Amino acid sequence: MNLPFFNRLQLKKVTVGTNDEIGKRSKEIIEALLQEIPDLLMACVVNTQSGRVAASYTVSNSYNPNQISLRNAKLLRIMEEALAAKAWIGGPLTDISIMLEDQLHHLRPMNDGKWYCYLAVHTKDANLGIAKEVMRRHAI
Repeated sequence: MNLPFFNRLQLKKVTVGTNDEIGKRSKEIIEALLQEIPDLLMACVVNTQSGRVAASYTVSNSYNPNQISLRNAKLLRIMEEALAAKAWIGGPLTDISIMLEDQLHHLRPMNDGKWYCYLAVHTKDANLGIAKEVMRRHAI
């Protein structure tokens, strides 16, 4: 049975999934990202182990943080396992950037890898340097 009201996202509004300290801090992070990059397509803070979204923001139903949260959490776990197994030389994982034709997606682990912050933005609105610096300052 398809119940459409379960699938609707609140658009252009920061949505908090939990009412605890993590939810409040996640909301603050996303609001800070929005102040610096007001044309964000999507931003979210997610628990890496469970894939649960603590807070999110989106401008369109096609950018659904609940659909990508588990994939990104799995990607982070795989990257951490590869680093632990010394599959490649390098230090700790600080961030992952994906550049598409007209979009930039940036993922940054937080809180010793327990959480991560993710943002998506059009390349006309921000470049990789801006996205990395904004995430470095706010997603700690």
